[in-house]
Amino acid sequence: MSNGRGRQHEMMIEGGCRYYKERGRASIIKVPEPFRVITKNRARGIATVQFTARAQPDYIGCLAGGRMIVFEAKHTDTGKMTQRAVTPTQAAALTEYQERGAVAAVCIGLDNSFFMLPWRVFSDMKRIYGRLYVTAEDIIQYRVKFNGVILFLDYVNPRTARLDVELTGIERKL
Repeated sequence: MSNGRGRQHEMMIEGGCRYYKERGRASIIKVPEPFRVITKNRARGIATVQFTARAQPDYIGCLAGGRMIVFEAKHTDTGKMTQRAVTPTQAAALTEYQERGAVAAVCIGLDNSFFMLPWRVFSDMKRIYGRLYVTAEDIIQYRVKFNGVILFLDYVNPRTARLDVELTGIERKL
């Protein structure tokens, strides 16, 4: 069930990616998992695969104006998102992209609410929140709009949250 909810979460993010692309706000793609095929059963449409590397962040792209964006998608029905949900490989990649000027974040689904938490906040949750998990109440200012798809670039209350403190003027207008 958890795997299904995670896939549903990603499908709603992909809907958001299409929404932003159609409006010229961003071009963002899902990063495929690194694997190689071991055996194929064409008749049944089944393949046995072997993962070849640790997964990178789930989504990567470009915002209007040229700024890169990279983010990981995480969903839970437990009411709290733990920091360890992001693997060390994903964390290192998000940190590296952030240090090079990209917008880096984690798109979080907590039950039926959705949040776009900047990586600088997610990675420092122990200092900010005093623990290695967050609840919807903790991150309410990072809640994003939802209309059947997750509008991860549109905060419910944009005055209390910004995806990145250094957004360019072009991105702020979008």
